[in-house]
Amino acid sequence: MPTADTILLLVLQIGLILGLSRVASFLFLRVRQPQVMGEMIAGIMLGPSLFGWLFPAQFAGVFPASSIAYLNTLSQVGVILFLFLIGLELDPKLLRKRGRSAFVISQASIAIPFLLGMGVAAFLYPRLFGQMHHVRFITAALFMGAAMSITAFPVLARILTERNLHRTQVGTLAITCAAVNDVTAWCILALVIAIARAKGVAPGMLTAGYALIYVLAMFFVVRPFLRRLQLIYDRSNHLSQNLLAIILILVLASSLVTESIGIHALFGAFLMGAIMPKGTRFVHALGEKLEDFTVVFLLPIFFAYTGLQTQIGLLNHWSLWGYTLLVILAACGGKFGGATLAAGLCGVGWRESSAIGVLMNTRGLMELVILNVGRDLGVIPNSVFAMMVIMAIVTTAMTSPLLHWIYPEAEMEALRQAAQTGRKPFTVLLPVALPASGGPLARMAILLAPAADSAKRLLALHLQRPSDRDAYSAGFSESVARNSESLEAVLAAAQPSGTPTEAISFVSRDVPSDIARVARVRACDLILMGFHKPVFGQAILGGTVHRVLTSSDTDVAIFVDRFAAESRESKRESKTLLVPYLKGKHDRLALDFAGRIARNSGASLTVMHIVAPKRHDPQSVLHARTIVERTFSDPTQPTPVEFQVIEDPSPVEAVIQNARRFDLVVIGVEEQWGMASHLFGWRPERIARETEASLLIVRKFTGPQVPAAPGAAVEPAPAAPLA
Repeated sequence: MPTADTILLLVLQIGLILGLSRVASFLFLRVRQPQVMGEMIAGIMLGPSLFGWLFPAQFAGVFPASSIAYLNTLSQVGVILFLFLIGLELDPKLLRKRGRSAFVISQASIAIPFLLGMGVAAFLYPRLFGQMHHVRFITAALFMGAAMSITAFPVLARILTERNLHRTQVGTLAITCAAVNDVTAWCILALVIAIARAKGVAPGMLTAGYALIYVLAMFFVVRPFLRRLQLIYDRSNHLSQNLLAIILILVLASSLVTESIGIHALFGAFLMGAIMPKGTRFVHALGEKLEDFTVVFLLPIFFAYTGLQTQIGLLNHWSLWGYTLLVILAACGGKFGGATLAAGLCGVGWRESSAIGVLMNTRGLMELVILNVGRDLGVIPNSVFAMMVIMAIVTTAMTSPLLHWIYPEAEMEALRQAAQTGRKPFTVLLPVALPASGGPLARMAILLAPAADSAKRLLALHLQRPSDRDAYSAGFSESVARNSESLEAVLAAAQPSGTPTEAISFVSRDVPSDIARVARVRACDLILMGFHKPVFGQAILGGTVHRVLTSSDTDVAIFVDRFAAESRESKRESKTLLVPYLKGKHDRLALDFAGRIARNSGASLTVMHIVAPKRHDPQSVLHARTIVERTFSDPTQPTPVEFQVIEDPSPVEAVIQNARRFDLVVIGVEEQWGMASHLFGWRPERIARETEASLLIVRKFTGPQVPAAPGAAVEPAPAAPLA
């Protein structure tokens, strides 16, 4: 029985596991690897392969053998809930859309690695299974084949979402193949477990009969009952604790039945999730309730338990590492080769087929689940277990880099359009985070075109940071729905003017870098961003805005809309413009942009040149006036402008006081205005904080155009414009 010291030790272990798991996940996300990779590596680091190797005494104190059973119990509960969530994600509608191709590709990506896995088992059995006399060759071969055949459905879905491939032919086909693959692989695994546990032909046939009765009962008894639970939820629109308790009891009962009849508890949890009603708010609410606790608390414990059982030190001879390489090659060759060839024969292009093959080769957490099942059953020795864990890590880690290499997505559509039409349209990139900012940004972007009748184009970009919930699920459809609301606001605002507008949305781990990359690859002339109150500091030109300003290879403008909260009917328009001018390069861009706004909207324009009292140079004032007149002297586009000279010892104070008479202030990012951007934005910017008018803060790009590095992770192909 656990004692107080045992509980204290367990709390210490869990705290260590969760802390290292979060840190490793963050680090791996920064290098564009799935979160599960960090958690898998964290589990290995806590085991005898690293912690126990470097600090054996401390390892024995933190993870004594007597405490491992408690971690195992918690990890098994976590895996049961996780397999239930995986079943929830399976949607039969995917199979209906691409039934034949998905079936052929998924079965080929199972059959070929399954056969190769059996071949590897035939090679390893006489060499590594000598101490396991109770394991028959057929059992070991079938298990190795099943372990080679699995695909990590959640990791694959996450990669597709981040690469914005989930709505493409490759994405929909890959996610469907992975779903079919998982169902088939789990059925095969259930058969292998039944064979491994059976003591003869008669018990095996009895297990098969019980399994058939169980499956029929789940579909024809439990499934109708679940529909009734859904009706209860629909009436109340709330997932009560009673409903959640009933679902959990059913999951545990299903797991108990499958464990009792000789299959495995995990198969019962998986099937329970698979028969749940699909595409309903009931399932979504249920997933939200369970995912956070399962993913954040229980699954890291499973990874740690797996790491504690993984002894890479057992591979202490070059021949054993050679066997490990054989396992990796067989796994990659079977999955990648089988899926790629099958997709090509189904009429899919070879680049897309290769991408599907790479995605299907992802194994991740699902592989570790199967390996732990085999180890608990005593089907594989510890050395083979370590080899297979390494194979799972390698195949998961290689997916993202290979996908970037095989399936590059940088499309220079803007340049192609320019070549076809003979003139490049003025292209503005509008990163939008909230629906409320989409309309004002679109209207301002249209006013910033060189002329009202000039060719122009808007790119509405919505970047969503990776959701913790998406780390182990394929819930990208909800993310797309959330994105649509922000993008539709831009499209609706641009529609009256007939300005071509394209909507782009994808998941981003580094929002400022992706904004700059989209602008560079799509040859944008301007990035126009909105402003949201910073969490830290008082400046608006810090954090994300600062990184966009300093990393973008194009002009950047930040629009601070003081009247965003007003209704559309009463909202003030920018009829009077003010440009504070000190002759800096950013101020000159402010002059240019203010002139465009005035010409396209009919607003009045005032340029205010501020000089020190009694100490200013008349030649300096004359030079400033000459630049202003030259800027607005185009006879084809006359722009009336009023030039004022203001004497004030404080340029910042002069702007704040005079801006009260204007609707919009267009100002450059000049140090004299106190507007220089800083990463953390601790210094308050008085003009931005105290000016009552709206602000358009502009930065002129003067550096060289930096081309995208070959093979770099560029932004995903744009989504189709929303209707």
